[in-house]
Amino acid sequence: MKIQNYGPSGLNPYKREMQTTETLKKNPTKANDKLEISSEALKLQQQSTDPVRQEKINSLKKQIQNGTYQINHQALAEKIYNHFHNKK
Repeated sequence: MKIQNYGPSGLNPYKREMQTTETLKKNPTKANDKLEISSEALKLQQQSTDPVRQEKINSLKKQIQNGTYQINHQALAEKIYNHFHNKK
């Protein structure tokens, strides 16, 4: 037995989403998002990082951008296994 038109007929589930998107575009004052960063977070952000760590981060970024970054799959798998196996 084949059941067709299950649920409310003639109702497009995506139409409601499209209508809300259009109303947000028409009334942008209601859709304004705000981001507030606490003073403590700003202090942490402004603190200088360890130069050795920053150098390593920059090196990794360059390798990823150049496409030369190689992942050691065996070491990664061992660390994941040890993390979940020793988590008991």
